[in-house]
Amino acid sequence: MTSRFAFAAFAACFAAACAPAAAVEPFSLDAVLSAPFVDQLSASPDRRALVWSVHERGARNVAVWSGGVAREVTHASADDGQELDAPQLTPDGTAVVYARGGAGQDGGGDNPNPLAPATRADRRIYLSALSGGDPILIGVGGSPAVSPKGDRVAWIGSDRQVWSATLSNAGGVWTAGKAERLFAVRGSADAPLWSPDGTRLAITNDRGDHALIALYTLGDARVVFAAPGFGADAAPAWSPDGSRIAFVRTPGSPQMATIYADPATAPPWSVVVADVRTGAGGVVWRAPRGRGHEFAVADGVQPLWWTRDGELAFVWERDGWRHLYALAAGGGRPRLLTPGAYDVEQIAASADGRDLLYTSNEGDIDGRHVWSVSVRDGARRMVSAARPNQWSPVALAGGAVAYVEAGYAKPPEVTLSAGGASRALVAAPTRAEFPAHLVRPQPVTFKAPDGLTIHGQLFVPAGAGKHAALIFVHGGPIRQMLAGFHYFEAYSNLYELNQYLAARGFEVLSINYRSGIMYGHDFFAAPRRGWLGASEYQDVLAGAKFLDALPEVDARRLGIYGLSYGGYLTALALARDSTIFAAGADLSGVHDWRALLDQWYGRPVGTERQRAVAYAASPVASISRWRSPLFLDQGDDDRNVPFAQGVELAYLLEAAGVDVTEAVYPDELHEYTVYAHELSRYQQTADFLCRRLRV
Repeated sequence: MTSRFAFAAFAACFAAACAPAAAVEPFSLDAVLSAPFVDQLSASPDRRALVWSVHERGARNVAVWSGGVAREVTHASADDGQELDAPQLTPDGTAVVYARGGAGQDGGGDNPNPLAPATRADRRIYLSALSGGDPILIGVGGSPAVSPKGDRVAWIGSDRQVWSATLSNAGGVWTAGKAERLFAVRGSADAPLWSPDGTRLAITNDRGDHALIALYTLGDARVVFAAPGFGADAAPAWSPDGSRIAFVRTPGSPQMATIYADPATAPPWSVVVADVRTGAGGVVWRAPRGRGHEFAVADGVQPLWWTRDGELAFVWERDGWRHLYALAAGGGRPRLLTPGAYDVEQIAASADGRDLLYTSNEGDIDGRHVWSVSVRDGARRMVSAARPNQWSPVALAGGAVAYVEAGYAKPPEVTLSAGGASRALVAAPTRAEFPAHLVRPQPVTFKAPDGLTIHGQLFVPAGAGKHAALIFVHGGPIRQMLAGFHYFEAYSNLYELNQYLAARGFEVLSINYRSGIMYGHDFFAAPRRGWLGASEYQDVLAGAKFLDALPEVDARRLGIYGLSYGGYLTALALARDSTIFAAGADLSGVHDWRALLDQWYGRPVGTERQRAVAYAASPVASISRWRSPLFLDQGDDDRNVPFAQGVELAYLLEAAGVDVTEAVYPDELHEYTVYAHELSRYQQTADFLCRRLRV
């Protein structure tokens, strides 16, 4: 395969040839995608050091800030598609434990192998000492959790059971004991969580149609289940003294029978508290019917916290916005901690465990900033600056707070805020070839046909005259694009692609359509969305109308593109309205809701009428009206959207005589993990749109 560096040189030459003489391309796609992405920020147990992951052109490494210095601890350089996950410092702050290989794929069968080597790509747990030396292999698996004592690490093995190994630091020399299965449960184990004293371990035990919270005490011969019930238990949180466990309970698998129905028909979610020795306990609070009775929380966010003062804090949408509430551990009436017309997203405990840090879009509906709230009295304050965006807050000793900060032209950086001042902690500086000038996206709003206000960002290219235009639709759909770099790497990369397309001469409108987050419950839970009727498509049409009204836009050269759910909306736009959209790029999109839902649940779901509605909301239902050319791209090890969705669409379009340009990456995932593959995917997307829309 051609190296990514040779490909970048070829792409730059091709782009220059494609662009008209009056619009010289100021940077290559490789240059803008080269920005380091930082993620998974966390503190050492004593809160005096930080650890995070750094991704740069496919190389994934661990970075730390310790002793006032930020540096990389590992030095991988291969673009092998093997992720790095869950970096965490040992309690003494002298080593970091992490997983490498196939992160996030524990439930998807074999570990991903996107470069198709002959050898198996295992996911493994490593320890790297900050003092240097080769990484120590601990075992095979993922989701490592270091004990608060620092003498043991537990993880989820390839058999979906809990494994463990002892750790020892003798005079600065780290060693690891033999990897052994710690205990086994029926079904699969996930998310190991140590008790405060390091003597017990809690896991989420998935059993298919329900899930339990299992508790294991080191040296014991049995597993205790915390207040077992018929629901799906998750998100365990230990009490400060380790004597009780709290967790969230949502309805079990019968909910899938109502996949086509209004979620309001499902049972409400609840908070359960149990004694860790006996497992005895029960529901201490249940969400009342109405707004917020369906559990909703952002991806990867811990929704339930136990404070040092013995209260529980959780996320709830009772007033139509996702807010923090406080609740006595024994139950009672919850207290609203974060009032206002905004959503709370990421949450972290303060250093003393009495307050909570959180990110929200308060006062900046399209942005993200860090706040602090006292669980005791509800007092709130903004921790970070009003501009640009901040996320992933972490409390440190002495009242300091760390977070990730990024702007429209500044890639994500770990930032330390202390004593009223802030500074960047840079372990991997941005490369010199990163563009010196990017377009500042303009926040815009427009009305959908039913009157709903839709938010977006407009990228206006340089140069006079009429511009071709693009609509970008994000995936999810439970996402919100920012007017700058994003806290999810895939969306940060797509933001960079939008910048590149603007540099090529496109006017790009990024739409935050209904069913996305951060605009309140009613926007997120919009009626007739997705397979229930595709109501969000009217927001796409409203975006096209908005662009058509701009004097600098040539509406005859309007295209659309997106990844995942954005691929679905792209295909729907071309199928229904080829007279509006002259071309599109569908990356790993959904094309047939009935087939997708049936495959998800392993059986046909829904009534005949519901299935008819789902089919009508699918691009395949309107193939006869499809005329515009399509770029269709997907990895054939996609574990989010079955590859069969692409196979079906390609077959139908070729049979209908529609011009389809195909790109398939064997063994790649939904979001490509090899940088060279992602660069190729996005370069082909840009070049296709450039040719078809005459840019």
